[in-house]
Amino acid sequence: MAGTCHAAVFTGEGAFEVREFPIPDPPPGGAVLRTEAVGLCGSDIAQFHGTRLTPSSIFPTIPGHEIVGRIEKLSPEAAASWRVREGDRVAVDEVLVCGTCLGCAADEMCHRLRVYGYEFSADEAPYLFGGYGEYMVLLPNTRLYKLPDDIPADELTLFEPLANSMNWVGCIRPGDTVVVQGPGHQGLTCVVAAKAAGAGRIIVTGTSDDRLRFAAALAIGASDTIAVDVENAVERVGEITGGRMADVVMDVASVTQTVNLALELVRARGHVVLAGLKHFTPNPGLVTDWIPLKGLTIHGGCGFTPDSMQRAVDLLASRSVDTSTLLGEVYTLAEIDRAMQVLARTIPGHDAVRVGLKLS
Repeated sequence: MAGTCHAAVFTGEGAFEVREFPIPDPPPGGAVLRTEAVGLCGSDIAQFHGTRLTPSSIFPTIPGHEIVGRIEKLSPEAAASWRVREGDRVAVDEVLVCGTCLGCAADEMCHRLRVYGYEFSADEAPYLFGGYGEYMVLLPNTRLYKLPDDIPADELTLFEPLANSMNWVGCIRPGDTVVVQGPGHQGLTCVVAAKAAGAGRIIVTGTSDDRLRFAAALAIGASDTIAVDVENAVERVGEITGGRMADVVMDVASVTQTVNLALELVRARGHVVLAGLKHFTPNPGLVTDWIPLKGLTIHGGCGFTPDSMQRAVDLLASRSVDTSTLLGEVYTLAEIDRAMQVLARTIPGHDAVRVGLKLS
């Protein structure tokens, strides 16, 4: 394919560069994607500052893992084996499996997986392996999910955090009271997933700076919000539940204090889902006695599965998710500096429920 395109590159030193790259031909067994939009994730901030979030993270790299685009060109092998055609809109699973190891054979975690947006060098051809670029190379064994054409692409980037949330709500039973700690874009998709799982009451906790996010949570199905810097969350959840406390607490916050709070907010023999990465920050104040004393079940919220991603895509296609309320603010590649500032919440008085880039 002739021509050039642009992509943002993280250097790993708290800086980015917008570089020009040649648009490549599809690799054998793969394809080239014309990226329409990519959602920005809180983990992108840590990656921007050089945190290696996957075992084989590398810099410089083109970041971005909440990727929606259209198949620009298929290799002959991919055209014969993939269930997509040129022009199809797809969601890209950022986890690239090898397809041959023992983990893949057992339909478990791949032993040699690689992750788009993290583990490919922007200095090595064909360069384009992340969502912050106008085009992206798709290698063999990439999992793709067809998306509808009549929902804006920037709204559909919600598929990836929603797929995570759909994977974490298996412990929720119809009628349960669920607390979601952290009203970021991942926490808001937990509200969507908990509602889809049949939760009877959904309580979202955050701080008084989260007013915009609280409003979005209530608009998409939360019943109550608690600003923990203003109210005593344990007392408030006790009041809401008549002293029973929450059946399930989903901790998707990025601070360590919420782990202890989750153990206090959950009822005896309840469930706690720990999914919010604390970026390896020690938690010396953690009181684990609540786990045996209450007989709690602790779940590690480890991303999505192919099944939960398909369910997320199906839920979006059903038009039962208020994607416009969860859209937030969308920027162009030329405005990435502003987008990163909004994502990091470093602009005084300015917030957004979510941040995305529109590439085409």
